[in-house]
Amino acid sequence: MDSNNYSTTEINQKLSNGYVGFSKEVKKAAKYVMDNPAEIPLHSIRTVASNADVNPSTMVRLITILGFKRYDEFKTIYKKAASQMPVSNFTSHAKDLLSEKHKNPFSDAEANVYKSLSGAFNEKTYKAIDSSVDKLMKAETVYILGMRSSFSMAFYLHYLLHFILPKTKLIRGQEGMLLSEISQINANDVVIVFGASPLSLETTKALDKIKKREAFIIVATDMYTSQAASNADIIVALGNETLNFLPSILPYAAFSEILVSQIMTKGGKKMLARIKKFEDELSEMGAYIRPSQ
Repeated sequence: MDSNNYSTTEINQKLSNGYVGFSKEVKKAAKYVMDNPAEIPLHSIRTVASNADVNPSTMVRLITILGFKRYDEFKTIYKKAASQMPVSNFTSHAKDLLSEKHKNPFSDAEANVYKSLSGAFNEKTYKAIDSSVDKLMKAETVYILGMRSSFSMAFYLHYLLHFILPKTKLIRGQEGMLLSEISQINANDVVIVFGASPLSLETTKALDKIKKREAFIIVATDMYTSQAASNADIIVALGNETLNFLPSILPYAAFSEILVSQIMTKGGKKMLARIKKFEDELSEMGAYIRPSQ
């Protein structure tokens, strides 16, 4: 088959039309291809098959059904599609929002909230969070980085963690100090990086520098194929649903809260004592207004 005369849209149409007649394993492979087009141009057939939880022979069978002789022909179509994709989708998301007709806009928004959260968390996510907890509790210092729209995610996790892990630092990158902050990182540290799409140039440059410091890197991003994931020791993929025109921060806030709750649970009384000490100090300084009697 001539890959120049074929598109990912046509592949998806062919997969949809034939889906009912596919075997159970081929259905799994087909669903994975339709749901994860960005992964195809990045990986070998063995990796794609592994991610789809099928044997490589099943992927070969699927490609044959589609009329391709070799995986490279199939992969070329997705490479071409990826090269034509815009860097960001702010405008297209906004257009979609404006074109939708809502009988009850608040119910629709609530449904999108549930969708963004339910799609983000699964066994793979929980396993990554569990592995992250152990690393964070043993770290000499925990650094947190988030650039541009991801900064709010980083700040929230930093605020939660600084109650229970005193040696937690937020990398702010202000006044041109980003490289100076990164220079303090060492091999005994853990760095959590928030990198939602579209990934900023600053984030990729910072990750390259952090990797050279030999720290353990945890990346919270939208997809396992994100460029941010290439330097990660642990990847937490949280999806890219949007409720407006930017990626939703809700899965990232939920990730932060689940992560901190697990650290507290594993830390036990030591964590409780740290929270009480911090709370008492804030109370002494008059940080909060006492509720009206």
